[in-house]
Amino acid sequence: MSTGASTAAAKDREFSARVLLARHKLVALGLAAVIALMVAMILVAVLGPKAGAVTDSTTCTQWGSSNQAQQAAYGKLYIKEHGPLRGVGSSPSKVIAAINNGCSQAYGDDVSDTVTVRQAISGDF
Repeated sequence: MSTGASTAAAKDREFSARVLLARHKLVALGLAAVIALMVAMILVAVLGPKAGAVTDSTTCTQWGSSNQAQQAAYGKLYIKEHGPLRGVGSSPSKVIAAINNGCSQAYGDDVSDTVTVRQAISGDF
């Protein structure tokens, strides 16, 4: 064998990621698309929408995603703006319980995406 032939044979046997990607361009493109999709999904989960302040127009679905501090703040706000619940008193925890009960019914009726916390309290949905 000549020196040129043995060098060519050695290059054929050489393995690297660059050679693999060059030989399988379609597979490499598909792999790059999958990686880009995974990175995008992770970024959406990390940087995506966060639960904001709870208002009268907050849906039951959003209510379920709010934390205890947000729910307690809304209980106080509800009493301040609308007064105490009839027959229950002026405790924010009673407002929260009324919302949870109404939203549980809304979940059962499969309307939790459209029923607001105000409607959950009153039962008008």
